[in-house]
Amino acid sequence: MNIQFVPPPEGVKRRQSDLVLTGPLAFASGIIGADMTNDAAPLAESVEAQARQILNNLDRLLSPHNLARGDVVAVHLWLKDFQRFHDRLERVWPEFFPLESLPTRQTVGVLALPRGALISMDFVIARGR
Repeated sequence: MNIQFVPPPEGVKRRQSDLVLTGPLAFASGIIGADMTNDAAPLAESVEAQARQILNNLDRLLSPHNLARGDVVAVHLWLKDFQRFHDRLERVWPEFFPLESLPTRQTVGVLALPRGALISMDFVIARGR
């Protein structure tokens, strides 16, 4: 099976691939609400703004591989404060995925995330649809 690892941009010191493409699937994980092309980029301030930045980052990762949000089949969300942020995230979620192609979703509350992020997302993407 052919596996393609998409590394972070030159000069970014993440110790993981930004995207892994293998067979009919692609995987992106550990995406937080800061510009992925710059280690020093500040995090957006609200959970809503961080979620929007995460999806902008995802768009940037998928586009060169002829993939888009409509190809996302599963999302795993990690929220720093589930009680505080879940309802706010629910209100903005329809901005990200149309009703006719909603991916499955798992949301987990955690104590902390990298760089003090409020939210992190992992994605499973279907290829060749």
